Amino acid sequence: MADPPHILIAGAGYAGLAAYLACRDDLERGDIAVTVVNADDRHLLLPELPLYLAGESGPDQVRLYLRNAVRPPAQVQVATILRIEPDGPALLCEDPVGRLRADGLLVALGSVSDDFGVPGVREHATAIGHWEDMSELRERLLADLHSKTAAAVAIVGGGFTGVEIASELAGRARETGSGLQVTLVAPSVLPGMPDGVRRTAVRALQTLHVRTIDGRAEAVEAGRIRLHGGEVVEAASIVWAAGVRANPVVGESGLPVNRRGQVRVDGCLRAAPRLYLAGDCAEIQDEKTGQHLAPTAQAAMQAGPAAARNLLRELRGRETEPSDRGFLVSLGHGAAAGRIGDHQVAGGDIALLKRLIENYHAFQVGGLKALARRLTGGAERRQGGHREPVGAGAGRE
Repeated sequence: MADPPHILIAGAGYAGLAAYLACRDDLERGDIAVTVVNADDRHLLLPELPLYLAGESGPDQVRLYLRNAVRPPAQVQVATILRIEPDGPALLCEDPVGRLRADGLLVALGSVSDDFGVPGVREHATAIGHWEDMSELRERLLADLHSKTAAAVAIVGGGFTGVEIASELAGRARETGSGLQVTLVAPSVLPGMPDGVRRTAVRALQTLHVRTIDGRAEAVEAGRIRLHGGEVVEAASIVWAAGVRANPVVGESGLPVNRRGQVRVDGCLRAAPRLYLAGDCAEIQDEKTGQHLAPTAQAAMQAGPAAARNLLRELRGRETEPSDRGFLVSLGHGAAAGRIGDHQVAGGDIALLKRLIENYHAFQVGGLKALARRLTGGAERRQGGHREPVGAGAGRE
């Protein structure tokens, strides 16, 4: 009896794990074999970061161990990927792992923060994504959120991440009565999104008393941001959420990429025969608007399963299919907006829906234990103004 087709999933972020979950029924029937290759043994719940920075979630609500997410008969290979080989398809990893070959390859290597060449970003701002940096930033912000002394935090970037961080911090500041002033620096709010969603976001930021500045950063210095045109924004904490670039490994694969290093894929997320991409490293077009999808966890959760299903279809000689469902963005305590299908939506019910989607993902990858942590963690911290130390729970499982 021939061995089942072997699929490699490169990356264990939202797209990679969602792709694995889409393969689970085939795995359990023995129809395919899957290996998930990732640089470390943890999965970061990125949509939880705004809540984490505002003290609404703790470490255990943000990080999940892959051993609890990827279950046999699937395998996890912890290794640093050096190169993608489209002709194999294969992955070249650091020794001692070496070259990994497969019948099909799904690349979901995510992205890295892009400073766009702005001087001082690496030295004086905290970029989204690096766990240790996020924890240090959270410690400073929690001190500000529980102090009446005037303090300022500036978030650079008006995309999903910047808007959600600004909204959560401002909402938390209102709850605690702190002296923290939240400023959002960006040429526009939610660029590329439908006008109705953008207007809803701007109104929500105004209601939360978020100071919005229309401008671009020219340089970042200790405690200040210099904008094009000469204006200076003072802030003790500076969060850089201006944008991302695809993981540089992807750009070195020989496949065509855009200016952000994303690989151009077709409507079925295919870049080459038996090679599919999903998440931040793929240039995916929204068929409803004609614009490219923003690199978000929601887009990754949709693209990962779609890419996996299409890869399985190709391996079985069947026709591939496109997929798109929409997006939602959090606007702070109890508010959200977005698009579902052809409909623009907003309000408290949409915030609940967004939270349910995120909780469902946590349940899928971490089971009841991960879901229970998400459901109880924020409530425990809100009761009596309790603050959990940044290191609490880290390393436990």
